[in-house]
Amino acid sequence: MSNDIKISSHTGFQPLKEVWVGNVYPESFAQAVPLAQQDIFCKISEITQQDIKKLVKCLENLNIKTRLPDFGSVDLYLDYNDNLIKPPITPRDWAITLDDHLYITPQYLNQNTGFESTIEEYRSAGAKVTVLDRSCDPLAWVNFPSVVRVGKDLFVDTNPNILKKIQPILESWANTYRVHVGQTGDHSDGIFCPIASGHIFSTHYRTGYADTFPGWEIFCLNDTTIKRQQYIGHNGYHGKWWIAGMQYAHFNDFVFDTAKKWIGSACETVFEVNMLVVDEKNIICIAEDDAACRKLESLGITPHVIDFKTRGFWDGGIHCLTCDIYRIGNQLDYWPGRGLPGIYYYQ
Repeated sequence: MSNDIKISSHTGFQPLKEVWVGNVYPESFAQAVPLAQQDIFCKISEITQQDIKKLVKCLENLNIKTRLPDFGSVDLYLDYNDNLIKPPITPRDWAITLDDHLYITPQYLNQNTGFESTIEEYRSAGAKVTVLDRSCDPLAWVNFPSVVRVGKDLFVDTNPNILKKIQPILESWANTYRVHVGQTGDHSDGIFCPIASGHIFSTHYRTGYADTFPGWEIFCLNDTTIKRQQYIGHNGYHGKWWIAGMQYAHFNDFVFDTAKKWIGSACETVFEVNMLVVDEKNIICIAEDDAACRKLESLGITPHVIDFKTRGFWDGGIHCLTCDIYRIGNQLDYWPGRGLPGIYYYQ
């Protein structure tokens, strides 16, 4: 493998050196949107790109190599009905690095990922990259934002309806990892974030960590969704999306007719927990609540705040916008007395 290309990541908090950053479609793709909706398409894209540029600049100032999508023809990103599929804005949803291997579940037709040139560069250097096929590979059914890597322990949350489909993967991982399996179906990176060995930031959605993260300090974030729920409810957004300070409720027909698969449920997300840990001294985050920043500073960690203004449309924070490719460090055992590899179920 080339000396300047490495794929390796065992946690979400060891020192970061290379990362993927998602992005929205170029303005030229507006041709695939109905004429009456092209204005909102371009406006949301413009605002998003401005903040993506700030994120990339912050990462580069911290000496982290960034990779962004390379867009080709708009035809590569259309579904069978010629509607634009959600842009590759949140690579954490469909890509994960485990050990020295990058796995990708493509979101577009013909196995397209949006990162073709980067993948080819990795493979030419001898790095391990697998683009999965949902029709035959059970790993493609694993919800990657619900896999939390902590050295020799993996914490996997899944929907009970697909547990049988991913069982072969869990059993494979259990040969080398302690695999802790929950069945709430949550995106774990929207629920909690291990920011360093021994420390977790958690939302109000989860409280029981004594069995899964024994001995670790848990800092519970304030619930910042209450005011947002009131705002969204009063402005006709169907409780799904919002862009702070901008009255776009009249575009709901477009959102729910054309882009309904792009959005999540923004009124329930505590975006502060969805942070990107750079190293023991630096974290990139969104701050709707100063308490999160004060806690980080008390631990000797500098919070680098990025105001991702369209987070309420894409329903994603900084962690969702990225996928770590290379972090310095070996696979450590953070609970050496815990037991052998295997599968462990928790509530």
